[in-house]
Amino acid sequence: MPRSVIHGRSGRVFRLGRLGPRIVAWALWGLACAGQLAAAATPSAAPATGASKNTPPPAESFVRSPQLVMAQISPSGQRVALIVTTPAGRRVVAVRTLGEGATTKTVGVFSDADVNQVRWVNDERLVFDAFQPGVQIVEGGAGTFAVNHDGSDYRELIAWRQSNDILGSRIQRRGLPYGWFVWGTLDDGSDDILVYRRTTDGSGDGMLGALARLNTRTGGLTTLSSGAPPFATHWVLDAQRQLRVVATTRDGRSRLHWKKPGTDSWTVVVDEPALDAGVLTPRYLENDGTLIVEGRNGRDTTALLALDLASGKFEPEPLVALAGFDIAAALETDSQTRQVVGVHTRASRPASVWFDERLQGIQAAVDAALPGRFNRLHCGRCQSTQHFVVFSQSDQHPGEFLHYDHAQRRLQALGARLPWVAPAQQGRRSFHRVTARDGLVLPVVVTHPPGVAPDAQPATALPTVVLVHGGPWLRGGDLGWSGQAQFLATRGYRVLEVDFRGSDGYGWRHFQAGWKQWGGAMQDDLADAVAWAAKEGLTQPARVCLVGSSYGGYAALMSLIRHPETYRCGVSFAGVTDIGLLYNARWGDLSEQGKRFSMPTLVGDPKADADLLKTSSPLARVAEIRRPVLLAWGLLDVRVPPEHAERFVKAARAADVKIETLSWGEEGHGFSSVANHADYLRRMETFLARELAP
Repeated sequence: MPRSVIHGRSGRVFRLGRLGPRIVAWALWGLACAGQLAAAATPSAAPATGASKNTPPPAESFVRSPQLVMAQISPSGQRVALIVTTPAGRRVVAVRTLGEGATTKTVGVFSDADVNQVRWVNDERLVFDAFQPGVQIVEGGAGTFAVNHDGSDYRELIAWRQSNDILGSRIQRRGLPYGWFVWGTLDDGSDDILVYRRTTDGSGDGMLGALARLNTRTGGLTTLSSGAPPFATHWVLDAQRQLRVVATTRDGRSRLHWKKPGTDSWTVVVDEPALDAGVLTPRYLENDGTLIVEGRNGRDTTALLALDLASGKFEPEPLVALAGFDIAAALETDSQTRQVVGVHTRASRPASVWFDERLQGIQAAVDAALPGRFNRLHCGRCQSTQHFVVFSQSDQHPGEFLHYDHAQRRLQALGARLPWVAPAQQGRRSFHRVTARDGLVLPVVVTHPPGVAPDAQPATALPTVVLVHGGPWLRGGDLGWSGQAQFLATRGYRVLEVDFRGSDGYGWRHFQAGWKQWGGAMQDDLADAVAWAAKEGLTQPARVCLVGSSYGGYAALMSLIRHPETYRCGVSFAGVTDIGLLYNARWGDLSEQGKRFSMPTLVGDPKADADLLKTSSPLARVAEIRRPVLLAWGLLDVRVPPEHAERFVKAARAADVKIETLSWGEEGHGFSSVANHADYLRRMETFLARELAP
C-alpha cells in the first residue's frame, strides 16, 4: 500500500464512482443466451420438486452442498478454477477458460473424497485440498495436491499420514506428512507456495511451528521462519517474501515482533494482555517499516491503522473505519505488485472499499448492473487485469458467481451456489438496533416470512423463533442470506438473531459487557429483544421459542430457566449444559492456554467463581425447566463432548422435564451428513409446530 495511496484516499475512499459503461449479460454453462442482465442474475434452476408458492421448500434445500462451491480467478484472469458438486455428491475441481470459445476441464476428482479449497499457484498451476467426508479422517484420507490447469503434472504435496516411511522398506513416499498446511500463494514467477507446520506444545495446545516455501513441482522446501519467535498466531512477509513480523499469544500476553531489515534479531514492538482493547492484528507490511494493523488505538471499534514499527506509534487517523462496527477487514492485494487495493468488510451488510479509482468504478458498474445485491469482486493481478469474479448475493438470494470482463463491459453467469432455492420463496431480512434494559445497544437481524414486507405498517404479529448464534465470542448475522433463518421463516416464523453482549464485531464495550455473563445479562439481552419485537407488533409474545447450537444451545436451555415467562420451548444442538465440564471434561478440544488465561476472565474462574458457574449451568438447575426441550447432539463432538447431553438428559428425566432427544453416532460439533442435518431440521420443524400452536 504506497504512502501516496494511504494519505491520498482520505475524503474519497467512500465516494461512489460515476456509473461506468453499460454492462451486457450472457448466460453460460449451456444456458440460453440472455439479452438482459436480470436474466443472468436469476437462479439457474427451478426450485426443488414439490416446492410451490404455498408449499415451503424441503429441509434438504437449505443444507445440500452448493452446486458451485467457489470460483477462483487465475492471476492473469484468463481462467477460473471452480469447485463443483457432481450429481453423485462429490466435490471436484475444474478449470474453465474465460472469453470466446470457453472450455471446461476437470482436473481434480476423487471417488471417496471432496475438494474443499483451491488456489492458483501462478497462471498455469493450481493447488487444492481434498478430504474424505465425515468428522473423522483416517490416515491417508486427506491431502493437498498440485496440478496444471490442463490436468498435467499432477503431484501430491501433503498427505495426512504421520510418516512418509513405508514399513519394512527404505523407500519413502513423496510429499510432506500430516501437520503441514497451505498458508498462501505468491504469484512471483515461481512454482512455489507458502506452507506452515502446526505443532503442539508440552500441554498439547496447537501452535504455528514453521513457515516455508514449497515448490509444487519438485517438492523442495525452504524454511522462512528459522529463529522466529515461537507461539505465532500471525506472520507477515515483506515485499521480498521475507518474514518480518510475527504476532504471538502465550501465557495471557499478546506480542508483536519485528525483524528490522539488515538485522537477524527480533524486537518486541507491542506487549499487551491478550484480553485487552489494544491488541493488534497485523495485516500488511509496507516497505518503509509501516505495519497496517487491525486495532483500536483508543477507539471502541477496530479500524485499519498504520503503525510505525521503529517508534511504536500510530498515525493519528485510521485508514479505514466503520461507524458502529469493527472493521473485520479482508484485504484485497494485487498478487503481483503486492499493493493493497481494497478492503472487504461488513457492517449491516457485506461491503467493499477500494483505494484504486479504476477498481472503484468497476465496483460501481457491477453494483448498478446487479441492484439490490451485495457484490464482492475478486481479482488476481487486480491493477492490470480485465477479468474479475463477482460473488453476488442478497438477503433472499444464496449467491451466485459471475465473470465480469471489463474490456468487453460484459457480465456472464458462472453458476449459482444453490440454484434450487428460489429467491421469491425466501423471506426479507432487516437490521435493527435495540436498547437493552441497562442501556446497551443490541444489533438484531430479523428474518420475515416470505411475502411479508419488513416495513409493513401496521406490522403483523407472528409466532417467533429466537435463533441464537454460537461462540459466543463471534459475530452473528448480517443482511446476507442465512439458511437456517430462512428455513424457519419459510415455515411461517419471524426469526430474531440477536448479537447479545459478548458478541464480536460491535466494539470493545459490547464485547466486554459479556464477560462472566453466561446465564445473566447475555440471557437478558435475548429476552429484551423479544420484548422489543412484541412492542413493535412483530411478535406474538405468547408464541416464542429459542433455537441454538453450541453456545446457542446453552442459551436456549439457560433462557428457559432465567426467563420462563418469555418462551414456550427450546431447541439445543451441541449445547453446553455444565460450564464446569468445559474445564474438566474427560475429553474435549478446549486448549490448556484457553482454560488458564482466557476462560476464567470471559466465563469465570473454576475456583474463585465456582458458585457463579454452577448457577449459570443448566445441568445444575434442570429442575427449574418447565418448558419442552428438544436436545440433539453428535457422539463424535470434541468441542462440547456428549457427556454434556448425556448428563443433562438423565437429570431432566429425573426432574420430569418434557424432553425429546436426537443423536447421531457419526456427527461431531456440526453436521457432515446432509441426511442427518435435514433430519434435525424436520424434527425441529415438527417440535416447533406443536409447541407454538395457537
